[in-house]
Amino acid sequence: MGALFLLSAGIGAQTPSPPLTQVPLLDCSGLPCVDLAAGDGKTIRLLIDLGAANSYLDAKAAQNLGLQLQPLKANDGTDITQIQQTVVPGAHLGDAPLGDFPFMVLDTSEPQQNGQKAQSLPADGALTYRAFQNRMLQLDYPNHLIRISAPLAEAQACPQKCGDLAIKHVGSSGPPTLTTTGFSINGQPVEAQLDTLFSGTMLVYPGAVEKLALKKQSKAKHKEFFPYIQGGLKLARAEGATESFYDVQLMQDAPLYFGTSDAHVPNVQFDATVGTDLLRRGVVTFDFKGMHMWIEAAGGLEGRSSSHA
Repeated sequence: MGALFLLSAGIGAQTPSPPLTQVPLLDCSGLPCVDLAAGDGKTIRLLIDLGAANSYLDAKAAQNLGLQLQPLKANDGTDITQIQQTVVPGAHLGDAPLGDFPFMVLDTSEPQQNGQKAQSLPADGALTYRAFQNRMLQLDYPNHLIRISAPLAEAQACPQKCGDLAIKHVGSSGPPTLTTTGFSINGQPVEAQLDTLFSGTMLVYPGAVEKLALKKQSKAKHKEFFPYIQGGLKLARAEGATESFYDVQLMQDAPLYFGTSDAHVPNVQFDATVGTDLLRRGVVTFDFKGMHMWIEAAGGLEGRSSSHA
């Protein structure tokens, strides 16, 4: 079961921080994941997918759990028979109750793209940012822990420089996703989507290349394949960037990623996507009540182990 942990602001914040339940932060093929228990004691392993809105289960996992499936309801109350939904009764992360938790039910096996072998999701499904609505969530990558609060009555005071979280659509009418301020590339601020299923550092979108003076880097010849975003994308990789969150320098001589002629990236309202390879360089805290986030550098927290991932 989860242990109770009182969050320390680390730099003398005056507002008491809420108690957090902590459970192991697991690794699923390089992506963050966690075990969620149902009321009957059965456990499912779920990715933390901050790029998506609706938590989802793989159809086979739902079947193995013996869950009842129902068609998803449209806004007018009619059934959308192509998409199923279900509820995991009595769900909890460690000692943190999530109640009867709703999931969409999907076939999460990825189709083959760009000549690459098809990839199945390396977990039973995913918890998305809406799973933590009004709560505080902390991803402590160096110590392999995830911490979660009960629903908060009020926003928390930022203990240091905070990014502003916002929900934006991918493109003009695409799905909603989570974005933040606070990140920078070579000292230039960027508004970034947060996508923990992207295992790279930062993907820079075409609309931001020129303003960030990255035209040369965007034409890099070396490519790298990412199986769990958009059905699999092969992105151009360039080296040598400094990537930070406000005053916290996360990586020097870091890689940056760009779309290619055979890997279409959408037109978006933000500059970049931040992935797990950058976030895991520190302890990342989200206040989903006040819609803020902050990052503390690995090893910079009071009373924390200095072990690294």
